[in-house]
Amino acid sequence: MSLTALHFIYQPLCGMRRNFNQKIIIMKYTLLAVILFFGLNSHAQEFNEAKERTEIEETIKILVDAWTEGDADKFASPFTDDADFMVWFGMHLKGKEEITFGHNIIFKDFYANTIWDLKILKIRFIGSNVALVHAAGAIIKEGDDEPTEPDAVPLIVLNKIENNWKIVALQNTPFAVNEFRANGDLKRMKRIARENIDK
Repeated sequence: MSLTALHFIYQPLCGMRRNFNQKIIIMKYTLLAVILFFGLNSHAQEFNEAKERTEIEETIKILVDAWTEGDADKFASPFTDDADFMVWFGMHLKGKEEITFGHNIIFKDFYANTIWDLKILKIRFIGSNVALVHAAGAIIKEGDDEPTEPDAVPLIVLNKIENNWKIVALQNTPFAVNEFRANGDLKRMKRIARENIDK
């Protein structure tokens, strides 16, 4: 067979092979683009931070509204059945039943006709279904002005369970910064912290 004949046979085959390789490459990139598109879209559907923040804020608002209404059952409703609630003076309320019982007492006695001015300072997500809420709150008696500083700075742990944010723990820490500032402890602590950082 002549070289000319071989050329005419081989050239179309080479062309077919090149076209096939090009199609394979195009298919690979198309598949990659589809995977990336649906992967990113799926992630966006799975965790929408703005939406989750709004839902958490609504959950915290239930506590505030329930306090104003003096409704202990409503106040305990965002908590899980086995939630931990650490009162500011150290008492540990274990579970929704104790949280309801304890707040039913204070709403009728110590904190009757008060509001809980609770402000969210920060929401931090630990994964897509766990969040920490840093807040500052003050209890205001009817007719009193809003205080310039909080009574306590609660740390609230939430877990998303069956599409609802539920409170699994609340640590109500008293706000005593000014007290420690007045006796000099805060200044001393800052000095010790700076000295350790410098090391």
